[in-house]
Amino acid sequence: MPTTGLRPGRGHVAGVRCALVRSLPILVLWSLASAGAASASGALHSCGTSVHGDSGTGWCSGSGAFRLIVACEDGEFARSSWLTVSGDRGVVGVSCVAGSRAVGAEIEEEPAR
Repeated sequence: MPTTGLRPGRGHVAGVRCALVRSLPILVLWSLASAGAASASGALHSCGTSVHGDSGTGWCSGSGAFRLIVACEDGEFARSSWLTVSGDRGVVGVSCVAGSRAVGAEIEEEPAR
């Protein structure tokens, strides 16, 4: 019976699996440190956006200030006013000018002073 020279469990897939298993503790520690730093500083977190029709909605939890920027299909941008959140959740919405659809949105955090 011919052999390939590979022992069971020692092929390319096993090497990839071992690399993933070795890097998993590092990834877990990095994500815990990042989450801990964000909650310790009281920064904004759990932010998200959605667009529908001619408008967009954005939200964040935590503490800080943010605004929503919506990209409109006519090339313009609609910007909300700054919303300050203090240990809670804030939601803000903004619409494109008449007749233009919203094609994307993002949250902009207010720079530290």
